[in-house]
Amino acid sequence: MDEKILTRPNVYDTGKVCPKCGGHIYAAKILIGGNTVEFKKPCSCRNAEIMAEDAEKRNLRKARAEEARRRWAEIPDMFAGAALKGYRRMPGTEEAFEAVKGYLTNRRENFAAGRGLILIGAVGCGKTHLGCAILNCALEDGYHAAYWNVPQQLELLMPGNADTNRRTQILDKALLADILLMDDLGAEKSSLWTQKELMVILDKRYRENRPTVITSNLMLTDGELRATCGDRAFSRLSSDHFQAVALTASDYRRKQGE
Repeated sequence: MDEKILTRPNVYDTGKVCPKCGGHIYAAKILIGGNTVEFKKPCSCRNAEIMAEDAEKRNLRKARAEEARRRWAEIPDMFAGAALKGYRRMPGTEEAFEAVKGYLTNRRENFAAGRGLILIGAVGCGKTHLGCAILNCALEDGYHAAYWNVPQQLELLMPGNADTNRRTQILDKALLADILLMDDLGAEKSSLWTQKELMVILDKRYRENRPTVITSNLMLTDGELRATCGDRAFSRLSSDHFQAVALTASDYRRKQGE
């Protein structure tokens, strides 16, 4: 008999025994609003069942939350499982691979400081895979990460191309994501309007230390990206918040098809 339980005030042995484990069932009488209410203490086997049920509920809530974050992220199906482990390292991708690996190794510190990466290279060299690998790691850690294809999303943000709710969702995702992948920056049709929108996004994320990962076909040093994004947005990309890495590999997808 559990003497610790019996010595507590108002706790007593009910005289009943659990049919499963044979343990004594204890109870306590508590005065609530002038009425005496009896509360039975679960026996050891029932207590284990309750703990298992609670653990299952927690796991279910965690799985649902992760699924909701993944839906919100809108990572393309092709890159839903992107990871460094599955990245095919071609000649010319080594520096970028190591940069992403180092970034993810210290991701909590990098995310907290708002540090980002700019992955630069030709079409099909694996930039988006590396960027989505970062997003997938962030999602596993519980962050709200998001994929944002720059040409497509800017097109939808233009008045008349999507309803107000959809445009708000697109912009909010770019502004509020814990970590954002801006894919294919510089491939958009440049105008004063697109430059303004890019500046709004990059400046807000810069000021709020929200990390941004960027992929682009345009080099930072040749003036093309500055001309496309505008001077103000380019100044954010050139800040110490970003580490720029070049991929010199040729089109990997085309090689696979040859």
